[in-house]
Amino acid sequence: MTRSTHLAAVLILGASWLATPANAQLTLPDCEALAGWATGYQRGAQWRPNEIGTQSAIPSLYAAPATAQLLGKPVIDWSEAEVRALFQHMQGCERQFAQARQFDKRNPIDTMRGWLGTNVAAMLRNIAAAREAVPQALAALEPAPASPQLLQLWSALSRATSQQGFNAASQASGQLQGDVQVQARALLAGVRNLPQAEIGPAVVEKASARAGAMRGAVRDQIVAEIGAVPASAQSLQALAAAPQALRQRYGAALGPEEFRAIDQAIASRRTAIGDDAEKEIVAQLAAVTPGPQAFAEIDRQVPEPLFRILPPANAEKVRAAADAQRKAAADAIFTTFQRELSGLPQTQDGIDRIDGEIKPALAAWPQSAAPYRQRFAEAADSRRTAILAVVDRAERGSLRGRTYESQAGLALEFVDRTRVFFKTGGQTAGGTYTEERDGRVTVTVNNQSMVLTREGRVLTGGPTDFRRTK
Repeated sequence: MTRSTHLAAVLILGASWLATPANAQLTLPDCEALAGWATGYQRGAQWRPNEIGTQSAIPSLYAAPATAQLLGKPVIDWSEAEVRALFQHMQGCERQFAQARQFDKRNPIDTMRGWLGTNVAAMLRNIAAAREAVPQALAALEPAPASPQLLQLWSALSRATSQQGFNAASQASGQLQGDVQVQARALLAGVRNLPQAEIGPAVVEKASARAGAMRGAVRDQIVAEIGAVPASAQSLQALAAAPQALRQRYGAALGPEEFRAIDQAIASRRTAIGDDAEKEIVAQLAAVTPGPQAFAEIDRQVPEPLFRILPPANAEKVRAAADAQRKAAADAIFTTFQRELSGLPQTQDGIDRIDGEIKPALAAWPQSAAPYRQRFAEAADSRRTAILAVVDRAERGSLRGRTYESQAGLALEFVDRTRVFFKTGGQTAGGTYTEERDGRVTVTVNNQSMVLTREGRVLTGGPTDFRRTK
């Protein structure tokens, strides 16, 4: 470092430093001892006054025990006047060694004096400012009202000797507002520059005391907010997730005792809202008009996610009410359903209505109505069997002279007891058929066979059904 650079470094100390009386209390060693000390400098070896991310850094030699022993006190305790005196003493030693042309002793002192006028001076200014700012910010925050956000700040600062605790305090300050946030950030800026050994007594102890004094008030605030939660499905959902959410957010600030009170408040409010919701939902279910649409309406009023957010006791009662209403709806329409089945004609049209209308309608019932659908399906199957028996009796006899057609445009024309014409796309192919005693019919055309079953006026079982048209 050149002499002009050293002069600039002195000016960097500021007017207050230059005006400081030369009443240095450091032990100023002789030049030989100072030169021996300076040769211990290692380029790149740095020391910081704390472990929480301060930007101040000085050569490790200044913080070494040997330095405190040589100069009489550790570097973080040096005053402005002492730095000034040491700076001037180094200059004198440099001149002495330069005149003697002992540059191997002069140059190390020159290097250390350069660091003294820049990084060491800046660090000590930061420490002095921090020692003044921290108590001021703590005093300014003293009257701030209790809040979960401020409690988070104090709780994090009670661990501020670690990087993790300091980072948590920085995050907590972002949740504050107004002048409280301004003072919190001023406090953090000061803490960042305090020596590690001073953070505990200056900040951690006070923050821990304030956090302890504030927990009860914050607990009461949270309990009061829980008690004021409006009655709604959204509130039930939020309350169900609240224990875990509150622990994730305030777990480091509140203790087991506070969370026990909060959990009790959550449970109490959930029960109150659940009881009100149960009464309202049960009344709405009772007002559902019985009929085929009742099942969908019940499902709309009590969707499955509702049971996951209701308290278990309320959910059980609501589910029972919904099931009872579904049963009442099923009972109300079953008599009508039976009359509708009885009124079906005992013809192929009756079978078609069961297959094409009634059974699909039953299949469309929601899954929640499945326990009540079975007896309807059994009644439909029973009526279909009865109608089919009548139609089968009417359709007995040989297939000779009959024609069956499919919706795909295919046709089977049974010519006599063994021959059949197969028609498709305007073309006709001749084949044979055989009637079995069990009602099955084997049709062979172009050396390919298909087995059909007689069911009323329909031949079924192949790739397509054939309905009698003649």
